[in-house]
Amino acid sequence: MTPLSNPRCFAVLITIACSALATACGPTLLPDELPVSGRHTSAEVLEPFVPEGGPIEASTAKSLTLNQLLAYADARAPSVQVARARVGLADAQLRGAEIRFPANPQVSLGTGGRSTSNGTGFEFEAAISQQLELAGEQGARIRAAKEDQRLAQALVNEVRWSTHVEVHRLFIGILLARERVSQAQRFVAFAESMRQIAASQIEAGESSPLILLVADSDLAQTRAALVTSQQVGQALEARLAAVVGWPDASLPTLEGTLPEVRSAPDVEALLELMVQHHPSLRTREIAVAASRRRLELEQRDGTPEPSVGLSYTREASPGAGNAEHIWMLNLSVPIAMWRTNQEGRARAEAELRIADRERTANVIGLRGELMQATSALDAAARRVSLYRTGVVEQLEKNLTLLERAYELGEVDIHQVSQTRERLLTATGQYIDARITYYETTAILEGLIGTEIWTKTTDTP
Repeated sequence: MTPLSNPRCFAVLITIACSALATACGPTLLPDELPVSGRHTSAEVLEPFVPEGGPIEASTAKSLTLNQLLAYADARAPSVQVARARVGLADAQLRGAEIRFPANPQVSLGTGGRSTSNGTGFEFEAAISQQLELAGEQGARIRAAKEDQRLAQALVNEVRWSTHVEVHRLFIGILLARERVSQAQRFVAFAESMRQIAASQIEAGESSPLILLVADSDLAQTRAALVTSQQVGQALEARLAAVVGWPDASLPTLEGTLPEVRSAPDVEALLELMVQHHPSLRTREIAVAASRRRLELEQRDGTPEPSVGLSYTREASPGAGNAEHIWMLNLSVPIAMWRTNQEGRARAEAELRIADRERTANVIGLRGELMQATSALDAAARRVSLYRTGVVEQLEKNLTLLERAYELGEVDIHQVSQTRERLLTATGQYIDARITYYETTAILEGLIGTEIWTKTTDTP
């Protein structure tokens, strides 16, 4: 007699299987020592700063302000569009998680005959079974998919903000390039005037023709500086058009003014703003929450998944006997002895701890970068002030005095060339200091995660 032919033995086996299944389907709890989200900031998706109004229509745009560029880039920038498209992967994951059953039902069919000396009897059997999840796997899968969906959206906001910062930086760079072109044009005009004076003196027999070589050299140098300045501005505009996704080869006229140079705000206030607004901080918090959901899912996936089914068998004895029809309700339960998804649970726990370490490293890194940017901004502001008061404010006056002194014969062409070279160098250093200041401003704003100086609508 087999165990299954004994009703008592069969009942014991059923009891053992149901007990194991009930134990496996119990609530899954995560250890208290595992990292939790919300340690540094809220684990919620926060939209980055975007100027009001939708993107301007490119085909009708005659000019562009900074705010119009920022709004256009947020809607049309290639990097932002790629990031938004990636959210579709998380949407697909959620769509799969919402399917109730873990696998499709299985149908099996069989037919044959039983042959004896009395003849052959036809036999037929059919069965259908469905695997079930009773440990809350579907709910855990949906929760994990929704967290991954929020994580994907948070990553989009990171790209949106980095694009915002890059557009801001390039716009300021273009305005500074225009300033450098204007200064270069002023020196070209001065060099042309000096050459005309030198040519007049040579024609009048007052000077040697050799001085024309110096004047021509200075003129060529200033014109070369002008060409370089113009090329830098064109390159920045081309880069800006690519970043915002402008459909034409070149941008319309950019309108804007450079803001005044100011020292950095209070560091503690900036740190508080960074915690509230920087998208990567929220992304790291959401990543921790998503990792916890995945760990919960892996723990539930380690529980046995029973299968229930229904089978029908037709048995016919050889000869003229009547066929027998047998109906069976089937239940199969894996015994969780060797494999309980140990690798999946260990991997998910390791990924959770990695997300926690990345969150801490991100906070420390941003804090250090913000402190450096604040110090660099203050130093750049001081350098700009020194060059402005020491050189730039007296530039026009000095060039006029230098031209008059040469015309009156008080200085020779070599002294003029040396003085002009020093003034050109100092002016270039002044503009370099302004570039450093405004680029550092963009970096600082990027580290904070939101606009910090918005007194006017069209200036940084």
